[in-house]
Formats: sequence, structure tokens, C-alpha cells
Amino acid sequence: MKLVEIHAKEFWYKVTQKAMKNPPENRDGDHAEFENVLVTFVCVEKGDDIETARNAIVAIKNHMDTVKVNTLVIYPYAHLSSDLAPVSIAFTILKEMENYAEVKGIKVHRAPFGYYKEFNLHAYGHPLAELSKRL
Repeated sequence: MKLVEIHAKEFWYKVTQKAMKNPPENRDGDHAEFENVLVTFVCVEKGDDIETARNAIVAIKNHMDTVKVNTLVIYPYAHLSSDLAPVSIAFTILKEMENYAEVKGIKVHRAPFGYYKEFNLHAYGHPLAELSKRL
């Protein structure tokens, strides 16, 4: 799994079109906007599993505590790897990340999986505003 975490002053996205024939359910709607949020671009790779998802949330929560943010956006982002997990596994892992974040007391929003999205990101400029991780 690869992650890119951005501490954003403002972030919004809007679904523009399907990226696959039958994308999974879109529980949180076609658009959303946030202030003072940790946007985490997530790329699920072959070999990732439920434990990977939980480890990712633990690492993300540590970063959130450090930068004093209480809202997480999990943003599916396949563009970080060429070794992608199959769609059904990737979606399951992203949902597990969301569920485990909720268990850990994190306010979480998962952006739609399987859709192209327009987005706008205004990142803070402090030393920990941008991080990348490989799990």
C-alpha cells in the first residue's frame, strides 16, 4: 500500500464520471468539501490485506494527532503504483480502512471508488503537511 498524506486547509471533490463499467457503491455522495483535514491518497497494491488496512489507519492516526487534525478523507488513488490489487480486494481494503478509522474514533469520509473526480486541494505549508508512506 502506498499513501500520500496532505494536511489541507481546504479540500473538495466532485465526481465527474465512472472510471469502470460497474463501480462499487458510492455511500458518501458525489461531492464533498472540508476544512482542516488530512487527505490521504491511498493506492491498494497486490498483497495488501486487512492487516495492511489497519496498520495504515494506525500510522495515519499518529500523523493526525501530530498535526492536530480530527477529520480524515480516504481518497482512492490508483496512480501511485503499477502493481494494483484487484478491484474487489482494493474496495474491501478501503472500506476496512474507513471502518477501522471509525473504531479508532476518527471522523472519516471515504471518497467514491471507481469514479473520476475533479478536486481542489489547498495544502498547509508546514514541515509535516505532506508525507508519503509505503506499508
